Amino acid sequence: MQNKPDPAWQPQPQAAEKSPNMRLGLIGMAACVLMAGAGLHFYGGGKTQSNPAIAAESAQGDESQRMGLPLNVIAPQNAEQALAGSSFSPQQQADILAAVKRRDVRLVAMPVYDATGAGGTITLVCGPWQQSVGLTAKPTTVILPISMSGNVDIIPSTPPGPAGIGSGAITVFGPQSLPVLYKQGDTLALTVIAQ
Repeated sequence: MQNKPDPAWQPQPQAAEKSPNMRLGLIGMAACVLMAGAGLHFYGGGKTQSNPAIAAESAQGDESQRMGLPLNVIAPQNAEQALAGSSFSPQQQADILAAVKRRDVRLVAMPVYDATGAGGTITLVCGPWQQSVGLTAKPTTVILPISMSGNVDIIPSTPPGPAGIGSGAITVFGPQSLPVLYKQGDTLALTVIAQ
């Protein structure tokens, strides 16, 4: 007896090899997901903390925990006009303008606003310079003298109250809420990147 194949059985066509375009598409998607995750990690996107103790610990973080903020650079020819509208004293303005002309520092504009509606006053410390700003819903532009990138610390100037002081900044990518400061001794450490 011979084994005859079942007449209903038909050979099935082999699936074609996956095209290189599909493989490249999958690699591209994986790279996009990794870049988005890195962006969220480094720029602090979506960081909301409901526990004041946890928020205070992260706000005080060490140098490696500084949140990066890309901000717009003010052109050197507009430096004098920008400084004239700042809260720096005339002597500080002259010192900063001389440093800009020597190209030791660059000026960046950092619009800050009240992100939580609780109000309050913050002090921005940038090297030897500091400025106090009252937070409102309308952004107030603060002029910061920094080198290519610089450390800026935000500290509460007034007692934060039970809701804390929640500031935000308008970066080159748009508005970004910053972590809330819950007590008088808290410091929010930022690294400002001039772009």
